[in-house]
Amino acid sequence: MFGRPKKLKKIPSNLLSYIQIEGEAIKDANDKQMISSYAHGKLDTIDWYIDLLKSSSTKYVVPHSLEHLQDVRERLLTIIKGVLATPLPKGGKPLMDIEYPKGYEG
Repeated sequence: MFGRPKKLKKIPSNLLSYIQIEGEAIKDANDKQMISSYAHGKLDTIDWYIDLLKSSSTKYVVPHSLEHLQDVRERLLTIIKGVLATPLPKGGKPLMDIEYPKGYEG
């Protein structure tokens, strides 16, 4: 009826180190938002994979074991907390840099 089960993509093995390195290189609020959004997206994918394994779904083939996914999830949550706790560098450029026309001082 459904055909073959769909094989899902693997979680990259360098995911945690990538997020940690990018989290340490945060320069402004935009960088912090981008890396935390990326990490939360991967966390959602991992949670979905875990739910599929727990429900014994036959529609999808999850390429990881439940233990591996739970370990990656816990480590990812720790890294996300570290990224969110990273203070933004002081003295950077302003959030909005507006160039006014000559003679206009607003």
